Amino acid sequence: MTPSSAQPAANWFLALPLPPGCGWERSALGAPPELRRFDPLDLHLTVAFLGPCGEAAALAAWEAVAPLRHGEITATAGAWRAMGPAAAPSAYALGLDLGAAELAVMLACWGPLALAAAGRPAERRAPLPHVTLMRPRRRDGQRLRQPLARWMAAAPLPSGPVSFSEIALYTWTLDRRERLFRIQARRPLAG
Repeated sequence: MTPSSAQPAANWFLALPLPPGCGWERSALGAPPELRRFDPLDLHLTVAFLGPCGEAAALAAWEAVAPLRHGEITATAGAWRAMGPAAAPSAYALGLDLGAAELAVMLACWGPLALAAAGRPAERRAPLPHVTLMRPRRRDGQRLRQPLARWMAAAPLPSGPVSFSEIALYTWTLDRRERLFRIQARRPLAG
């Protein structure tokens, strides 16, 4: 295998899985069809993005947060957000309303521990609790920016609250055509 045909190293991250069956993915149904919608089982709220750190470093991050405990967190959707560069967003997500402040505090405590344990640089941005539902292809980010801004202004929001009760260690799936991520380990937030 030549370097140009080699698969990139898989990314790893710690996240709070969205509860199965909550239906938040239905809010993205009316978006332009060029966007890649996440499978409902892939929806999550990222605690710490570790990147292509390797399995050993990811497991070290997982172990670093193992002693931490938190009760279940109830959240509601706030507003649609374009994520990434303003000129060419790389993702579209639901920000949070209820629960956002509590989640931001948790992310600010748990995320740095995980990143340090994995040997990753500290996050420079303040935590922004959100759930990504779709991504444009790289070449479509700029072209879809204005149509998506109009769509987000009128797009539906999930009406019901969700409860985050677990934390999981994620990585890429082997076949990314249907699902993007797989859970390597999981446990209740409360222990």
